[in-house]
Amino acid sequence: MSSRSEATAMLLYSFASASMLLVNKLCLKALPMPGLVSVAQFVFSAACILVIKVSGLAPVDDFEWKKVRLYLLYVVQFVVGIYTNMKALQHSNVDTVIVFRAMAPLLVCVLEWAFLGRQLPSARPALSLLAIVVGAAGYVSADKAFGALGISAYSWVIAYTIVTSSQMAYGKLIVGPEMKFSSMWGPTQYTNVLSILPMLAIAMVSNEPAKLEKVVWTAWSAEILLASCVVGLVISFSGWWCRSLVTATCYTVLGVANKMATVLVNMLIWDQHASATGVAWLGVCLLGATAYQQAPMRDQAPTASDKVETALLKGDAVSEKKAARDDDEESV
Repeated sequence: MSSRSEATAMLLYSFASASMLLVNKLCLKALPMPGLVSVAQFVFSAACILVIKVSGLAPVDDFEWKKVRLYLLYVVQFVVGIYTNMKALQHSNVDTVIVFRAMAPLLVCVLEWAFLGRQLPSARPALSLLAIVVGAAGYVSADKAFGALGISAYSWVIAYTIVTSSQMAYGKLIVGPEMKFSSMWGPTQYTNVLSILPMLAIAMVSNEPAKLEKVVWTAWSAEILLASCVVGLVISFSGWWCRSLVTATCYTVLGVANKMATVLVNMLIWDQHASATGVAWLGVCLLGATAYQQAPMRDQAPTASDKVETALLKGDAVSEKKAARDDDEESV
């Protein structure tokens, strides 16, 4: 893949990533139903991908069980990640969500070492990760919500960070060339379509349909919902495209760095943002994240990615044997 493609993917993902938090925050102010808003975004993306497939604008893979089963775990992580992100935005300011999101590379680099065959960070990247921890700790100490509510003020953002980290590592595992997708619209379709029912179930359990009945729809609420759906489609496609080209940790750090633009806009339009001291610590945290350099591969036993490829090859072999057996029976 050329460096030009990588740059295009990273720029497109950067645009979507930097805007998604703010768009969702606006959407939840107008429609405080994170589960149903997410369902609307998934359905919109699935419908757009269907149009792309039917019209022939781009190749879109059909559903195959051998791929679906690998995506089921990702869908669980994805749905829980989306929901915890929405809840975190409901109960915390945007800056808090961004800082904890900035700590995700710490967990992802360990997961890459454990499952994806990467080395642990050397001295310079380790210092970058240390800066993330120091910046996050300084931000927490300056956050008035922590002084008032303690750790309970961070329950949703902590959950969001943990789920996102595992999702980033596993997402890299299931988007490699061994999956043989014809385009990145394949993973985008799998993720959005398979996420509709689980997220709808979460919304039902959270009693969001009752809230929907009380919503007073306006032109603004409809417009911001549509905007969130469009950005959701863009970030879903560009995220898979970008993830296929770089390491899981690099992809995670890129998402963190993109949030700086979000912080600047947030300071201009919200009355619920961090203090000047908190924003300064936020800067330390994000600078550390952007300075991180991805670790090289290490020589070792077969990785999880190798095991996925082996499982897929076995699945193809079984299918070929079954087809051959059927042909033999027909000839007899």
